[in-house]
Amino acid sequence: MPTFTNALSDQDIVNDMLKDSKFAIHSLSVALGESTSTVFREKLVNQLNTCIDDHFKLSDFAAQKNWYQPYQSPEQQLQQDINTSLGYV
Repeated sequence: MPTFTNALSDQDIVNDMLKDSKFAIHSLSVALGESTSTVFREKLVNQLNTCIDDHFKLSDFAAQKNWYQPYQSPEQQLQQDINTSLGYV
């Protein structure tokens, strides 16, 4: 029986968790917009806030490890695009 040595790195796991976190936030937002029950909306809002807080913690952790680069400022994005188009990057 073959053995597989392809293990996920910590970075792979964190990136997958970030993807799932974004999906959960999106899904809860959609459910919140469709909900007609006040009690259910309150529960969704609480869960959404928890998910957002957890996502910020996870993205901060990943950014500290240089595993996740949040969006740069518009000036930095423009400079990076210029450098890329000129072949500097």
